[in-house]
Amino acid sequence: MTLAEWAQYAPIVSATAIVISASVALGVFIYTRRTNRRRATLDMVMKTFIDDDSRKRYDSFKELVRKDKDSSDPFKLTSLSKLTSTNGVDRSIVVSQMNTYELVALGIRRGIFDEKFYKLWFHRQFTKDYESSMSLLQAVWEESPSIFCECKILYARWIKSRHPVSSPSRYKMGFWAITGNYKKLDAARKSMDS
Repeated sequence: MTLAEWAQYAPIVSATAIVISASVALGVFIYTRRTNRRRATLDMVMKTFIDDDSRKRYDSFKELVRKDKDSSDPFKLTSLSKLTSTNGVDRSIVVSQMNTYELVALGIRRGIFDEKFYKLWFHRQFTKDYESSMSLLQAVWEESPSIFCECKILYARWIKSRHPVSSPSRYKMGFWAITGNYKKLDAARKSMDS
């Protein structure tokens, strides 16, 4: 093959090299983005749930929720909807926890955090805390509907799709029905009802 014949193939070789280079660059970009999202998620989990100060704040939050649920205790979370001279510390605890959830919900919605990882890690905790704080949230939303709106959106989505481990997909449930595995099917239905 002469040099003139090779020259005819030069545009094809160049175009192929450009496509391959662009594909590799796109793959590296996607991989880096996923890795950074996982890293950001892990950093947030470590900060939020493993840090001693965060754990103490969360324990204080749970104590306030328990007091709210106790019928013999006059304390109610709705009393924290507006700042007063007597509820500053308790309000700060609840608002801090809800702000953490709001930050996580916003990060998930904007693609900064990995939703699948978060859902596996704290689906139950988030949904239970959200439900426990519902009376306070409704009181706050009467004044300003945009406060904690990201939590509201995330809760609605997660409560509909359920936890990925404890709530099997429709396909898995269909497979169990076809194969006659009714014990698993009944258990899955029971967990969805609770």
